[in-house]
Amino acid sequence: MSQTSQSSNKPELKVGPFAGGISVEVWQNQTREGRPFRSITIAPRRYKDDAGNWQDAGSYRPSDLTALILALQRAQEHIATHPLAGQQDETSF
Repeated sequence: MSQTSQSSNKPELKVGPFAGGISVEVWQNQTREGRPFRSITIAPRRYKDDAGNWQDAGSYRPSDLTALILALQRAQEHIATHPLAGQQDETSF
């Protein structure tokens, strides 16, 4: 794959965190050839185990769906209204 790691330590956009630590982040990256692209990360739900240690959940609860939908919609709106240099629309597929 010809992509580099995330180009900065900070996301271009972060939506959240919501209850349970759920958040969505939009990252701006570059290929090795210097072409910009974006990636989206969805933070897992967090909980404390019986020993009191924080753990990442491998799934979401139905009550998490509203926060996930809201966060993903905000990420999509940001991407649609802030095109990368040389790109007109990243939302088409």
